[in-house]
Amino acid sequence: MSISFNKVKQSYFQYLLLVSTAGVGLLVLSIFQIPSFIPLNVFLLLLGLAIVAQLSTASLPVGSEGITYQVAPAIAAAAIPFFGPFAVVFIDAAAALSLWILKPADEKTWKKSWEQLAFNTGMNALAMFCAGLSFLWLREILGAETVWGQLIPWLAAAVVHDQVNLWLLIGIMRLSQGRTLQPLAIWRENRWAMALSIPLFAIGGWLLSFTIQRFGLLGGATFFLPIVLSSFAFRLYVREMQGHMDNLEHIIADRTHELRKLMKERDAFLAVLTHDMKTPLTSISLYADILLRKPEIILEKPEIAMIFKRNQKALLEIVENILDLEKLQTDEGLQLTKDQLPINQMIGEIVESLEPMAFEKTIRLVFDQHLKPLYVCGDAQQLRRIFQNLLSNAVKYTPEGGEVRIEVSDQGEQIQIVFRDNGIGIPAEDLPYIFDRFRRVKKHEHQAVGTGLGLAIAKALVEAHDGQIEVDSAEGVGSTFSIVLPAYLSERSV
Repeated sequence: MSISFNKVKQSYFQYLLLVSTAGVGLLVLSIFQIPSFIPLNVFLLLLGLAIVAQLSTASLPVGSEGITYQVAPAIAAAAIPFFGPFAVVFIDAAAALSLWILKPADEKTWKKSWEQLAFNTGMNALAMFCAGLSFLWLREILGAETVWGQLIPWLAAAVVHDQVNLWLLIGIMRLSQGRTLQPLAIWRENRWAMALSIPLFAIGGWLLSFTIQRFGLLGGATFFLPIVLSSFAFRLYVREMQGHMDNLEHIIADRTHELRKLMKERDAFLAVLTHDMKTPLTSISLYADILLRKPEIILEKPEIAMIFKRNQKALLEIVENILDLEKLQTDEGLQLTKDQLPINQMIGEIVESLEPMAFEKTIRLVFDQHLKPLYVCGDAQQLRRIFQNLLSNAVKYTPEGGEVRIEVSDQGEQIQIVFRDNGIGIPAEDLPYIFDRFRRVKKHEHQAVGTGLGLAIAKALVEAHDGQIEVDSAEGVGSTFSIVLPAYLSERSV
């Protein structure tokens, strides 16, 4: 296995060295040919224009690869009719080197490595030289003065340049990735790029050389302006599109994070739900089995009926909480029927209903109601639900012998209802999330069953009544839940 890998690695570097050496050799030969590039001012003009155009090259990263739009090869190709293939090799290499020097090293599509520089130089030099040779050969056969001699050589040179470049690149990719890479598949995938690069090379090179021949240096420089502007326009487009893509990636990342959070909440809820539903269902199942075996036992233990009723009520409460929370999260929300409600009387009834529960734990319930009648405008059923939830929680999480105090006070245009206990309290790390859906304090899960929806629903219902709810708690000290609701002023003014 190691021998095979070494052979592949050796072939890769041999190919890399062959292409790089051939290209660098052509570049060295072109340097020695510079004195023969006459008129020199035309050569320098094309060299300068190619460098400027190359610096406007736009690259769009796509995965580990990139799409590159550049017009410098077309400008370099314009030198073929004037100076031959060696001038094209030099101009293209000089333009590419300027880009390699000036581009930031952290660009995804322009990595500053000597290996990449050597291979790209060799690949481009060979492609340009072959394109120049094919141009001169076809022009000599077809005649420089004929229409076909003006058009076919440019098209052939463009095709040769594109295909030599592509197949040299496919060769290095095949040697680096092995037989898993299919050359013909890569060629077919890049056919769309040929429709852009071949016309650009052929038409751009021909028009620029024709303009210089007809109108001189000023005409060539003037013609160059729309070409380079097209490159800059594409660069700006790429930058704008990249900005949109980055923004889209951030949006997707945020949505993914939210989705993962929701999935965690769902999993936590399902875990709690199955646990909490299992308890009453198991109880119902056990007593149902007893009744099936001994129907007469209901006469000896009539409390079995109450056990069924209590468990059925617990299951119904779980289902109602889920349905109501879904309604509260929609735009329509729960349909509230608001009336004038005496707050002291309502809370007094709830305290009375929970006294047996508090009595079992020897917890003292204290209701400090306001001396004057106080009224709110709200939905009686939903307000009772809020107060019932907070008071029952206070009793559940207060140890035996403790105290739960309810205070109602007049705050002018508002009425404040406070539920205060000296129970086990809420840990500081859980306090900011106490009103979140499916959130339960892990340390206290053994104290009582629940889906973690009660406080979330209570908060939503308070806000639906244009009120506010807050909590202050310390572990081992107790908790205080404060609700502020708008007062029913018209009744109070009577």
